[in-house]
Amino acid sequence: MDNVALGRYVELDSLMHSLDPRGKLLGLFVLAGFAFSINSFYDVLIMSSYTLILMLSSKLSLKYYMKSLKSIWFIVIFAFVIQLFTIGGNTLFKIGFIRITDTGLFNAAIITFRILFAVLLSSVLTLTTSPTSLAHALEDVLRWFFVPKRFAHEISMVMTIAIRFIPVIANEADRIMKAQLSRGANFDDRKFSGRIRGAISIIIPLLVSALRRAEDLSIAMEARGYNGWEGRTRFKQFNWEIKDTFFLISFSLVCFTIIFI
Repeated sequence: MDNVALGRYVELDSLMHSLDPRGKLLGLFVLAGFAFSINSFYDVLIMSSYTLILMLSSKLSLKYYMKSLKSIWFIVIFAFVIQLFTIGGNTLFKIGFIRITDTGLFNAAIITFRILFAVLLSSVLTLTTSPTSLAHALEDVLRWFFVPKRFAHEISMVMTIAIRFIPVIANEADRIMKAQLSRGANFDDRKFSGRIRGAISIIIPLLVSALRRAEDLSIAMEARGYNGWEGRTRFKQFNWEIKDTFFLISFSLVCFTIIFI
């Protein structure tokens, strides 16, 4: 679990932790979406500055956020390479049929920053918001957009459970891999068939473990009298404060700057 940041909650006394979960969810979700709209290095500078401020406001070490990037390094590299060979622009480097242009390099850098910002902003949300608060915040936000209460509750519950299980499944996969290594499994086989066998030796036990955990969770929910949204109350109520309003104003200004400037 220590190797995964996305989906993990770290309890601290910080500005980001004290913000209303509804404002954080709405603001960071929208901002992560707008991260895919950046198309210049000026936008990258704005997003980098604002994201760094949010990360520092959480009082969490930057290593927590770097951990969230470990699981997507392949996607980042793949997207960078694909965009790097975009046709068009002035040639910067050419060997045989390989041709890198200034347009391709620019597009590769932009798409890389887009992915990094989306992941980092998602990590800020999950690291500073408990799963229970996140579920209640998602339910309230959906109801703000006139989603029926029943569907809002079910959607928020399913999404929160999925996010909460990310570090659990990652920890389980690490445990299964170590167990298979102790039995002589070879995950460093250079042959493609050997890599497939190594992956299968992890995927199948992991799938069985996930199904078992899902069954245990459903039994536990039924044993505690869970019956959907009907008759449910909350122990902790959200209180909207002036700092939450300032947070929404700040992210709105960032989004406005990215779109119109």
